[in-house]
Amino acid sequence: MKIGIITFHRAVNYGAVLQAYALQHVLEKMGHDSEIIDYRSPSIEASASPFLGFRKKSGFPTAMKQLIFRSRKNLGFHFFFNKYIRLSKKVCNEQELAALSRSYDSIFTGSDQVWNVGCSGNDANYFLGFVEDSKKKNSYAASFGQDTLYDNGSVDYKKVLSDYNAISVREKSGVSIVKEASGREDAQVVLDPTLLLTADDWKGVVGKRPMKEKYIFVYYLRPPKDLPAYVSALAKKTGYKVVNAKSSKEFFLKNSPSDFLAWIYYSEYFVTNSFHGTVFSLIFKKQFAIELQNKFEMNSRSKELLEMVNVKRDLSLDDIGAIDNEVDYASAHEIIAREREKSLDYIRRALS
Repeated sequence: MKIGIITFHRAVNYGAVLQAYALQHVLEKMGHDSEIIDYRSPSIEASASPFLGFRKKSGFPTAMKQLIFRSRKNLGFHFFFNKYIRLSKKVCNEQELAALSRSYDSIFTGSDQVWNVGCSGNDANYFLGFVEDSKKKNSYAASFGQDTLYDNGSVDYKKVLSDYNAISVREKSGVSIVKEASGREDAQVVLDPTLLLTADDWKGVVGKRPMKEKYIFVYYLRPPKDLPAYVSALAKKTGYKVVNAKSSKEFFLKNSPSDFLAWIYYSEYFVTNSFHGTVFSLIFKKQFAIELQNKFEMNSRSKELLEMVNVKRDLSLDDIGAIDNEVDYASAHEIIAREREKSLDYIRRALS
């Protein structure tokens, strides 16, 4: 079958791009002809622009730093796409999407927060309204981005969700939202696409070792709470260099998605508050610590994932050495393998 995937692949975000790669790769391993629909959503394009700092009036020095970093990062993502991801022709609106959709036997929307209209700028195309044949319409691990439905009147949820062939969501709360919004009771929770691939699958995408010396890799998305103090104490305890994705020159020079995986893969320790950071810590069997409660909120996705695999890795300022505690990765990977098969079975049923 020829399958199209629409997602936030142009967000210049590691999790967004790696989950897009993973879903495409999984479909190809199943024997399908798969490609990412190269949809240029205005909101997503704007959020990834190197000139965002100037538009937000962040101040000239800050905006210039962002311009340089984002430009280099965008280039790294461009090379990754050319090497690892198959894209459709560029499409920019609903009419072009509709024309392209006729060439596919099936279309998936997801993963990522494709159903969060606040995140997409009220872009209803991620609900597949442009697809004429409802039998082609499927979601994979689509997310509303929150525990309750954000409804600003831009989307008729009952209409768009009732028209799907198969629905799967990323979080448990998504099942309730789908039922509330459309009356459907068949939505299923599936794994994030990145967990559909094994460590051996991912090793083919990992870049070269980024530095010879031993290091602690630090990556966070949300404003941290205790994480900086924890990293400082861990560095003092181990004597290892800290490479912070937010500020280190080393990361600035090597920051493509393949480099990002390499920074995790070759690190001695990995400290994060990112969901996909948690995912790759488990996949690569790292010694890691995660800040579940950041400055403003609980990282519920990482919490659910760690609870599912029976792994406790919450960082603690009172016990820096806990990061060296052994993790039962054999058991964790058995659980992931079972959940992976359920998720793959959902894809098979959706396509049948």
